[in-house]
Amino acid sequence: MILGFSSGCLYKTHGGLARETFDIFRNIGCNAIEIMCHGIADLPQLAEITLKDLRGFEHISLHAPIFKNISEEELEKMLLQLEKVHQKIGFAYVVIHPDTVSNWEIFSRFSIPFAIENMDKRKGSCKNVADLRKIFEQADAKMVLDVNHCFSNDPSMKLASEFVEAFRGRIAGIHLSGFETLHDLLYKTQQREILDAVFDKNIPIIIESGCLSVDDAKKEYLYIKNKLGANNQMQNYA
Repeated sequence: MILGFSSGCLYKTHGGLARETFDIFRNIGCNAIEIMCHGIADLPQLAEITLKDLRGFEHISLHAPIFKNISEEELEKMLLQLEKVHQKIGFAYVVIHPDTVSNWEIFSRFSIPFAIENMDKRKGSCKNVADLRKIFEQADAKMVLDVNHCFSNDPSMKLASEFVEAFRGRIAGIHLSGFETLHDLLYKTQQREILDAVFDKNIPIIIESGCLSVDDAKKEYLYIKNKLGANNQMQNYA
């Protein structure tokens, strides 16, 4: 199983682009990581990351900044910088929030493996199959299925099943976290309906739960690994 964290999960205490953060997740036992790039200001630090910094991770993806309130010229410059980092690191995919994109043609100019993420209930679009199908008609991209976002829109989780049925062949990754207010700790919420939406354990799974401490991250990783593991037994790490 390929399982790890978004590097932004420890944002309260550790920088998402810091080598120390990568070391923490590596030492917990993660074999995957998704680097969180919050905005344009993070790009210089992102450019300094090397493959040596990411040693030991079988899966490395990137969450791109939100493309909101920027011109097409600024977007092109940002994508050029991301392409240079991709050429050095070789990301499995680069996650983008599709609700902030108006011109998909720009993305076709870059050799970046983009992946579109389904949006949560706070967003005005890109939350259902019909919305994403329209985007895939314009963009050559994979999909990252965010099961937390599915739950926020539809606690029955029928929406998650609809995404899998429609886009199974496109889904390259899964985002996983509990939901009470935003991205909450599953070892605390113990929402089986969210965990059960992980339809294929061979697809890289990125935990996005907000962790207040390294101890939180350890408990979250062990809880999820145990739940999704071969013995499928629950343990109480609280």
